[in-house]
Amino acid sequence: MKRFHMVLALGGLLLAGCSSHDQAADTSVGAPTAAAPTVADQPLDLCSLMPVADVAGILQANGADTVTEQTPGAGGMCSYLHQPKPGDYRTKLLIDVTRMASPDLAKQALAAHRQDFTDRGIQVTPVPGLGDEAFLSDAEGAAGLKLRVGAYQGQINLRVDERDPASLHPAVLALGKQVVARLH
Repeated sequence: MKRFHMVLALGGLLLAGCSSHDQAADTSVGAPTAAAPTVADQPLDLCSLMPVADVAGILQANGADTVTEQTPGAGGMCSYLHQPKPGDYRTKLLIDVTRMASPDLAKQALAAHRQDFTDRGIQVTPVPGLGDEAFLSDAEGAAGLKLRVGAYQGQINLRVDERDPASLHPAVLALGKQVVARLH
């Protein structure tokens, strides 16, 4: 269990400030003015974008157990859990998507993640046809998907008990397809 928390923490650190919020820079000239934030300025609310009932249905349809709880995190990310007994977390899922300042910056961020995994000896498998770019990578017993859709860059990490991460790929890919569809 501690390993998965470390994976989640490391995944958050790998995003290096890319946690579900708009990374667009203010390029206006002149003195700053106080204005109400626009919808694009607000972090994505992934718990609303991907409600627990929808996520549970996708997981169950793809043989990956279920989730029964969701918890919003910093910057809009969302964590999901299935806790059949107190203190016994069977399923853990993290979905985190960030809107970068441009599609080029999102592409660069995803390339940096890919290079980091490669440098650490973690295999990455491209997933053609999912968003603009995506790849699978498994580490610390969790199946992971990194993806990019325009200026959005994100991750989905899933761990179910002691299951082989490769057995969770169908569920992670199905979640990725749903996230991509809802970002449009």
